[in-house]
Amino acid sequence: MNFKKSFGQNVQKYRKYRNLTQEKLAELVGVDVTSISSIETGKYFPSADNLVKIVDVLDVEFADLFEFESLQSNEEIFNDIITFVSSFKNDKKRLNAVRYFVKTLI
Repeated sequence: MNFKKSFGQNVQKYRKYRNLTQEKLAELVGVDVTSISSIETGKYFPSADNLVKIVDVLDVEFADLFEFESLQSNEEIFNDIITFVSSFKNDKKRLNAVRYFVKTLI
């Protein structure tokens, strides 16, 4: 399971549910359309600031974008998160953003 790809599929699902084009979502979030396309295809994960904007524009909860039906067990979900976060373990700014995000869920 690819975390970024599954996340992107959820962004796309909610964008379409809100009858927004990639262009309109990009405009409302304040990014270019290639950024939205890259998020939806799993090539790119949004910054913390843009993640908050996406959640606001799509009028969803953070958890909605991170609900992945294809994962079967808590262990699979946990391992996938660890793998994703490990990819930027030397990036203090991103780690702090993840820590802040996780604290908002608790």
